[in-house]
Formats: sequence, structure tokens, C-alpha cells
Amino acid sequence: MDLNEGMEHLRSLYKDKEWYHSVGQDQYGRIVVYIHHATHETLHDIPDRVAGKQVLVHFAGSLLATREQFVNTPSSRLLPVATGTLPPPIEDEIVDVVGTLIGSNTEEKSILYLQKELDRLERICGSYTLQDIFYEIQDGRNAVTNLSARYPEVRKGLEMLYEIYGFDVIYEEMDG
Repeated sequence: MDLNEGMEHLRSLYKDKEWYHSVGQDQYGRIVVYIHHATHETLHDIPDRVAGKQVLVHFAGSLLATREQFVNTPSSRLLPVATGTLPPPIEDEIVDVVGTLIGSNTEEKSILYLQKELDRLERICGSYTLQDIFYEIQDGRNAVTNLSARYPEVRKGLEMLYEIYGFDVIYEEMDG
């Protein structure tokens, strides 16, 4: 049995099943049975191999999925910078770094700005206090500390960075 016969065999076997969507091939030439929902039958009755090819089972929703739906681009993270929503004290510094962000190493320059801004904020309040304020922003109303009251300008700057970069990136920079 060749590949096309194997795919047609699977189509004819499952075409009347309510869970069945279609049969196709992935980028590596493997056979894929697309389903609407998983049942005992989809887990146990679909063979592992047909016509010498591995058979995979995927949800039909994955047919429409594209990489762009799940990946953020550096330019989308920097949108607040471009629209001028930053607090005035750091706007001048950011123009030096972000003004040249159009290029091949955009993300590298963006991380450079983050590091520079975190260093500036750390000089104001210290490393431990900066980390506490960072966790206050992350925890919101459930925050354990309230050091933001003593350093409102640090809180404002860190909130702006949090909106642009998110928790993970800032955490890595503060931890490293």
C-alpha cells in the first residue's frame, strides 16, 4: 500500500465518525488524522503506522494556527515607547536608545535600554527595594510589602518597564 492509498484508507474508515475532520500530511511527510474532539476511539483505534508512515492525531483547530498568532514581535513590545506614554524624566534617555531601534539588532538595543533603566532605578532605592517594588507590581493588591509609597518615582518607572517588557524579561535582568 502506498501513501495515497493509506490516506484514502483512513478517510474511508473514519469519514462517518462524528469526531473526524480530515486526513493530511505534515511538513515531514507523516500522515495526520485531524479530529474535532478526542474520544476513546481516537486514542486507541487509529493505527500508529499506515503504508510505512507514522500516523499522528491533531485537533482540526491546528490547521488554522500560524506562528504569528503566538509570537510577540519586538516592535509590538515597544509600542508604548513610540507613542510617548513614558514618564517625562526618562523620555530623553529612551530617545537615544529607542531612536535607533529600526535595524537588525532591535531586541539587543531594547534590552540595553532595560538594563540601563534598571540600573538607574536601583541607584535611587537599592537592589532589594527595587526587587520588592517589582514584586508589588506583579502581585497587585496581594502585595506583601508597600515600599512603593516611599519611592513613587521608582514605582512609576518600573510599571512602565513592566508594561513594555513583562514579568519574565525584567525578572531575568534583575536576577542576572
